[in-house]
Amino acid sequence: MKPCVVLQSDFGVSTGLPASMTAVIAKIDPEIRIYDLCHEVREYDMRQAGRILLSTYPYWPDGTIFVSVVDPGVGTSRRSCAALLDNGSVIITPDNGTLSYVYDHITEVREIDETVNRLPGSDTHHTFHGRDVYAYTAGRLASGIITFAGVGPAYPVEEIVHFAMPVSQIVDGTAVGEVTGAHDHFGNVGISIPNEMIKEIGIGLGDYARVVIEKDGTVLYDKPMMFHRSFGWVAPGEPILNESSNDYVEISINQGSFCELELPELLGSYDLSAYKVKISPVGEE
Repeated sequence: MKPCVVLQSDFGVSTGLPASMTAVIAKIDPEIRIYDLCHEVREYDMRQAGRILLSTYPYWPDGTIFVSVVDPGVGTSRRSCAALLDNGSVIITPDNGTLSYVYDHITEVREIDETVNRLPGSDTHHTFHGRDVYAYTAGRLASGIITFAGVGPAYPVEEIVHFAMPVSQIVDGTAVGEVTGAHDHFGNVGISIPNEMIKEIGIGLGDYARVVIEKDGTVLYDKPMMFHRSFGWVAPGEPILNESSNDYVEISINQGSFCELELPELLGSYDLSAYKVKISPVGEE
Protein backbone atom coordinates (compact mmCIF):
# COMPACT_ATOMS: atom_id res chain seq x y z
CA MET A 1 0.00 0.00 0.00
CA LYS A 2 1.24 3.47 -0.83
CA PRO A 3 2.03 5.77 2.09
CA CYS A 4 -0.54 8.39 2.96
CA VAL A 5 0.25 12.11 2.84
CA VAL A 6 -0.65 14.38 5.76
CA LEU A 7 -0.81 18.15 5.28
CA GLN A 8 -0.16 20.94 7.78
CA SER A 9 0.04 24.71 7.24
CA ASP A 10 -0.78 28.13 8.61
CA PHE A 11 -3.03 28.85 5.61
CA GLY A 12 -6.34 28.64 7.49
CA VAL A 13 -9.44 27.03 6.06
CA SER A 14 -11.15 30.08 4.57
CA THR A 15 -9.24 29.90 1.27
CA GLY A 16 -8.52 27.26 -1.32
CA LEU A 17 -4.82 27.05 -0.47
CA PRO A 18 -4.88 23.71 1.39
CA ALA A 19 -7.20 22.26 -1.27
CA SER A 20 -4.73 23.29 -3.96
CA MET A 21 -2.04 21.24 -2.27
CA THR A 22 -4.40 18.28 -2.09
CA ALA A 23 -5.26 18.71 -5.78
CA VAL A 24 -1.62 18.62 -6.88
CA ILE A 25 -1.07 15.32 -5.04
CA ALA A 26 -4.32 13.79 -6.30
CA LYS A 27 -3.45 14.73 -9.86
CA ILE A 28 -0.12 12.95 -9.58
CA ASP A 29 -1.74 9.79 -8.24
CA PRO A 30 -5.47 9.54 -7.40
CA GLU A 31 -4.78 6.46 -5.27
CA ILE A 32 -2.79 8.38 -2.66
CA ARG A 33 -4.66 8.85 0.61
CA ILE A 34 -4.44 12.52 1.66
CA TYR A 35 -5.32 13.82 5.11
CA ASP A 36 -5.26 17.20 6.85
CA LEU A 37 -3.35 17.46 10.11
CA CYS A 38 -3.88 21.16 10.91
CA HIS A 39 -4.24 24.29 8.80
CA GLU A 40 -4.77 26.59 11.79
CA VAL A 41 -1.15 26.82 12.92
CA ARG A 42 -0.60 30.40 14.05
CA GLU A 43 0.77 32.49 11.20
CA TYR A 44 4.57 32.20 10.85
CA ASP A 45 4.88 30.09 14.04
CA MET A 46 7.40 27.38 13.16
CA ARG A 47 7.66 26.34 16.80
CA GLN A 48 3.96 25.52 17.01
CA ALA A 49 4.16 23.59 13.74
CA GLY A 50 7.06 21.58 15.14
CA ARG A 51 5.27 20.81 18.40
CA ILE A 52 2.23 19.55 16.51
CA LEU A 53 4.39 17.28 14.37
CA LEU A 54 6.14 15.83 17.41
CA SER A 55 2.90 15.13 19.25
CA THR A 56 1.10 13.54 16.30
CA TYR A 57 3.51 11.77 13.95
CA PRO A 58 3.94 8.65 16.17
CA TYR A 59 0.22 7.90 15.82
CA TRP A 60 0.34 7.74 12.03
CA PRO A 61 1.54 4.61 10.21
CA ASP A 62 5.29 4.28 9.85
CA GLY A 63 6.34 5.66 6.48
CA THR A 64 3.71 8.42 6.39
CA ILE A 65 4.73 11.51 4.41
CA PHE A 66 4.04 14.81 6.18
CA VAL A 67 4.00 18.17 4.45
CA SER A 68 4.35 21.08 6.88
CA VAL A 69 4.29 24.57 5.41
CA VAL A 70 4.78 27.46 7.81
CA ASP A 71 7.05 29.55 5.67
CA PRO A 72 7.62 33.27 6.31
CA GLY A 73 10.78 32.99 4.20
CA VAL A 74 9.03 31.61 1.12
CA GLY A 75 10.79 32.65 -2.09
CA THR A 76 14.09 33.39 -0.33
CA SER A 77 17.29 31.37 -0.04
CA ARG A 78 16.11 29.19 2.88
CA ARG A 79 16.34 25.48 2.10
CA SER A 80 13.42 23.29 1.14
CA CYS A 81 13.97 19.82 2.51
CA ALA A 82 12.70 16.34 3.26
CA ALA A 83 13.69 14.78 6.58
CA LEU A 84 13.63 11.01 7.10
CA LEU A 85 12.59 9.97 10.61
CA ASP A 86 13.66 6.87 12.51
CA ASN A 87 10.28 5.21 11.91
CA GLY A 88 10.52 5.64 8.14
CA SER A 89 8.20 8.63 7.95
CA VAL A 90 9.22 11.75 6.04
CA ILE A 91 8.59 15.43 6.77
CA ILE A 92 8.72 17.78 3.77
CA THR A 93 9.07 21.37 4.92
CA PRO A 94 11.11 24.54 4.76
CA ASP A 95 14.30 24.10 6.80
CA ASN A 96 13.48 27.07 9.01
CA GLY A 97 13.15 25.63 12.52
CA THR A 98 10.03 23.55 11.94
CA LEU A 99 12.09 20.39 12.42
CA SER A 100 13.34 21.43 15.86
CA TYR A 101 11.06 19.24 17.92
CA VAL A 102 11.66 16.09 15.85
CA TYR A 103 15.37 16.76 15.39
CA ASP A 104 16.46 13.83 17.57
CA HIS A 105 14.37 11.47 15.41
CA ILE A 106 15.88 12.54 12.06
CA THR A 107 18.23 10.05 10.40
CA GLU A 108 18.76 11.78 7.05
CA VAL A 109 17.85 15.04 5.37
CA ARG A 110 17.84 16.02 1.69
CA GLU A 111 17.44 19.37 -0.02
CA ILE A 112 14.64 19.35 -2.59
CA ASP A 113 15.99 19.56 -6.12
CA GLU A 114 13.53 21.97 -7.72
CA THR A 115 14.85 21.28 -11.19
CA VAL A 116 13.14 17.90 -10.87
CA ASN A 117 10.67 18.20 -8.03
CA ARG A 118 8.67 21.28 -8.89
CA LEU A 119 5.21 21.54 -10.42
CA PRO A 120 5.66 22.10 -14.17
CA GLY A 121 4.81 25.65 -15.19
CA SER A 122 5.32 27.10 -11.70
CA ASP A 123 8.83 28.48 -12.22
CA THR A 124 7.62 32.08 -12.05
CA HIS A 125 5.60 31.50 -8.86
CA HIS A 126 7.52 32.36 -5.70
CA THR A 127 4.92 32.58 -2.91
CA PHE A 128 3.26 29.15 -2.89
CA HIS A 129 5.97 26.55 -2.50
CA GLY A 130 3.51 24.55 -0.41
CA ARG A 131 1.70 23.69 -3.61
CA ASP A 132 4.44 23.99 -6.23
CA VAL A 133 7.32 22.28 -4.38
CA TYR A 134 6.28 20.52 -1.17
CA ALA A 135 2.97 18.97 -2.19
CA TYR A 136 4.39 18.10 -5.61
CA THR A 137 7.42 16.40 -4.06
CA ALA A 138 5.22 14.56 -1.56
CA GLY A 139 2.98 13.27 -4.33
CA ARG A 140 5.92 12.02 -6.37
CA LEU A 141 7.44 10.33 -3.31
CA ALA A 142 4.18 8.71 -2.16
CA SER A 143 3.39 7.46 -5.66
CA GLY A 144 6.81 5.85 -6.06
CA ILE A 145 7.84 8.07 -8.96
CA ILE A 146 10.90 9.00 -6.91
CA THR A 147 12.64 7.36 -3.96
CA PHE A 148 13.80 9.35 -0.96
CA ALA A 149 17.18 9.70 -2.67
CA GLY A 150 15.34 11.21 -5.63
CA VAL A 151 14.23 14.19 -3.52
CA GLY A 152 17.62 15.80 -3.97
CA PRO A 153 21.13 15.93 -2.50
CA ALA A 154 21.69 14.94 1.13
CA TYR A 155 23.25 17.37 3.57
CA PRO A 156 24.42 16.91 7.18
CA VAL A 157 21.64 16.57 9.75
CA GLU A 158 23.71 18.89 11.94
CA GLU A 159 23.02 21.73 9.48
CA ILE A 160 19.25 21.60 10.05
CA VAL A 161 17.97 24.88 11.47
CA HIS A 162 16.60 24.23 14.93
CA PHE A 163 15.60 26.21 17.99
CA ALA A 164 16.87 25.45 21.47
CA MET A 165 14.61 22.86 23.08
CA PRO A 166 12.71 23.45 26.34
CA VAL A 167 14.39 22.19 29.50
CA SER A 168 13.25 21.18 32.97
CA GLN A 169 14.97 20.39 36.25
CA ILE A 170 14.41 20.14 40.00
CA VAL A 171 16.01 22.93 42.00
CA ASP A 172 15.74 22.81 45.80
CA GLY A 173 12.54 20.80 45.67
CA THR A 174 10.94 22.97 42.98
CA ALA A 175 10.25 21.78 39.44
CA VAL A 176 11.54 24.44 37.04
CA GLY A 177 10.70 24.61 33.33
CA GLU A 178 9.23 26.90 30.72
CA VAL A 179 6.06 27.45 28.74
CA THR A 180 5.97 25.33 25.59
CA GLY A 181 2.48 25.97 24.26
CA ALA A 182 -0.25 28.57 24.60
CA HIS A 183 -2.11 28.50 21.32
CA ASP A 184 -4.29 25.41 21.46
CA HIS A 185 -8.03 25.59 20.90
CA PHE A 186 -8.86 25.50 24.62
CA GLY A 187 -6.34 28.08 25.83
CA ASN A 188 -4.32 25.59 27.88
CA VAL A 189 -0.68 26.31 28.72
CA GLY A 190 1.84 23.57 27.97
CA ILE A 191 4.86 23.29 30.24
CA SER A 192 8.21 21.54 29.73
CA ILE A 193 7.93 19.72 33.08
CA PRO A 194 7.16 15.98 32.82
CA ASN A 195 4.18 14.57 34.70
CA GLU A 196 6.48 12.34 36.74
CA MET A 197 8.68 15.25 37.85
CA ILE A 198 5.72 16.75 39.71
CA LYS A 199 5.39 13.53 41.69
CA GLU A 200 9.16 13.50 42.33
CA ILE A 201 8.86 16.75 44.27
CA GLY A 202 6.14 15.30 46.46
CA ILE A 203 2.95 16.48 44.76
CA GLY A 204 0.43 13.66 44.30
CA LEU A 205 -2.86 13.53 42.47
CA GLY A 206 -5.35 15.69 44.34
CA ASP A 207 -2.65 17.72 46.10
CA TYR A 208 -2.26 21.46 45.62
CA ALA A 209 0.74 22.99 43.90
CA ARG A 210 2.03 26.52 43.83
CA VAL A 211 2.43 27.61 40.20
CA VAL A 212 4.59 30.63 39.40
CA ILE A 213 5.08 32.03 35.90
CA GLU A 214 7.62 34.78 35.35
CA LYS A 215 9.36 36.57 32.53
CA ASP A 216 12.71 38.36 32.82
CA GLY A 217 12.50 37.99 36.60
CA THR A 218 9.05 39.58 36.87
CA VAL A 219 6.33 37.38 38.37
CA LEU A 220 3.25 37.38 36.15
CA TYR A 221 1.26 34.65 37.88
CA ASP A 222 1.50 33.11 41.35
CA LYS A 223 -1.39 30.98 42.58
CA PRO A 224 -2.06 27.54 44.10
CA MET A 225 -4.05 24.99 42.14
CA MET A 226 -4.89 21.31 42.30
CA PHE A 227 -2.76 18.76 40.49
CA HIS A 228 -4.77 15.94 38.94
CA ARG A 229 -5.34 13.75 35.90
CA SER A 230 -7.55 16.13 33.92
CA PHE A 231 -9.35 19.46 34.16
CA GLY A 232 -12.65 17.82 35.17
CA TRP A 233 -11.38 17.30 38.73
CA VAL A 234 -12.10 20.93 39.63
CA ALA A 235 -15.28 22.98 39.32
CA PRO A 236 -15.98 24.90 36.11
CA GLY A 237 -14.00 28.14 36.04
CA GLU A 238 -11.25 26.88 38.35
CA PRO A 239 -7.61 26.48 37.27
CA ILE A 240 -5.85 23.13 37.50
CA LEU A 241 -2.39 21.70 36.90
CA ASN A 242 -3.13 18.50 35.04
CA GLU A 243 -1.31 15.65 33.36
CA SER A 244 -1.51 15.99 29.59
CA SER A 245 -1.59 13.32 26.92
CA ASN A 246 1.99 14.15 25.82
CA ASP A 247 3.50 13.20 29.23
CA TYR A 248 4.02 16.79 30.34
CA VAL A 249 1.90 18.90 32.68
CA GLU A 250 -0.28 21.73 31.50
CA ILE A 251 -2.29 24.50 33.13
CA SER A 252 -5.97 24.57 32.31
CA ILE A 253 -9.20 26.13 33.42
CA ASN A 254 -12.15 23.78 33.51
CA GLN A 255 -14.42 24.92 30.68
CA GLY A 256 -12.42 28.11 30.20
CA SER A 257 -9.27 29.49 28.58
CA PHE A 258 -6.36 30.01 30.96
CA CYS A 259 -4.56 32.18 28.45
CA GLU A 260 -7.48 34.52 27.85
CA LEU A 261 -8.53 34.78 31.49
CA GLU A 262 -5.20 34.78 33.31
CA LEU A 263 -2.25 35.53 31.03
CA PRO A 264 -3.34 36.88 27.63
CA GLU A 265 0.14 38.12 26.74
CA LEU A 266 1.10 34.51 26.06
CA LEU A 267 -1.19 34.55 23.04
CA GLY A 268 0.96 37.22 21.39
CA SER A 269 4.32 35.57 22.04
CA TYR A 270 6.25 33.60 19.44
CA ASP A 271 9.06 32.70 21.85
CA LEU A 272 7.31 31.05 24.77
CA SER A 273 10.65 29.93 26.23
CA ALA A 274 10.95 33.40 27.74
CA TYR A 275 8.21 32.43 30.21
CA LYS A 276 9.68 30.42 33.07
CA VAL A 277 7.53 28.16 35.26
CA LYS A 278 8.19 27.07 38.84
CA ILE A 279 6.03 24.45 40.53
CA SER A 280 6.33 23.53 44.20
CA PRO A 281 4.18 21.94 46.91
CA VAL A 282 1.89 24.46 48.57
CA GLY A 283 3.55 25.97 51.61
CA GLU A 284 7.06 25.56 50.24
CA GLU A 285 9.21 28.07 48.40
